[in-house]
Amino acid sequence: MQVSVILNSKSGMQGRNNNSELRISKVLENQDGLTFHFLKSEYPGHAIGLARESASRGDIICFAAGGDGTMNEVGCGLIGSNTSLGIIPLGSGNGLARHLKIPLNIEDAIICQLKGKSKSMDHGEINSKKFFLAAGIGFEGVVTNRFSKKQFRGFISYLISASQEFFKWKNVVYQATFEKEKVGGTAFSIVFANGSQYGNNAIISPGSEIDDGLLQFVRVLPFSLLAAPKIFFQLMTGRMDKSAYQLANGFKNLELSIEGKSQIEGHFDGEAVVFTLPLSVEVKPGSLLVRMPAN
Repeated sequence: MQVSVILNSKSGMQGRNNNSELRISKVLENQDGLTFHFLKSEYPGHAIGLARESASRGDIICFAAGGDGTMNEVGCGLIGSNTSLGIIPLGSGNGLARHLKIPLNIEDAIICQLKGKSKSMDHGEINSKKFFLAAGIGFEGVVTNRFSKKQFRGFISYLISASQEFFKWKNVVYQATFEKEKVGGTAFSIVFANGSQYGNNAIISPGSEIDDGLLQFVRVLPFSLLAAPKIFFQLMTGRMDKSAYQLANGFKNLELSIEGKSQIEGHFDGEAVVFTLPLSVEVKPGSLLVRMPAN
């Protein structure tokens, strides 16, 4: 078996795990019948080209060693190829790895995927930005953009960013068209989910599956400070679908506008971005192979 590893040396956990390269190499060197290429992503977008090279070589698996941003770039480079996306979770959230139940330990993650199988998964596109886990706007878009400027990453840092923005936040008024249906209203946050969570086991869309040919249009409705603890508990225990403050619809194509805005802060797979409105969102079924862990 021939594989590649694309390492992002600036991923969220690298500061505490600066021997990742050595640990990854050691595991791969100890696998009989395995050859591998070890590559480093040096700048934004670099991993896309490295993943395309991996696919051109005919690698069975191309591992993204980093966080969800690294996973996104490697996945973009592998779309439409016969090379499977593998994940070595070194990020601060590791959302897709958690959704797929890939262990967070480096050695366990590699071995269980080498022993696993590949399956097809969908990806989403929002104004042509590709995402594999989730994209969003509203409160989470603002927080992600603030969080991206912080020196220290991680769940606690994200919560600090969220608490700083909460009392300044003004909800958005949206209009959306999908599956010949028109809906509108006011939302605290809006998510387009392919997988179930953001990362750190914050499960925003419990029913989402990566291979069902659908995205979920999730709206978190405005809520009071008193309701916040319960909503946070539901988010962290996979019960947001039971919340009175959530609406969700499956869709294949969707158009969305925000009242009074021509641009809006958002994210795709946790990467901060400013989207031009209106948004055009669609699912691309079965576009990518992903390596599933062995049971």
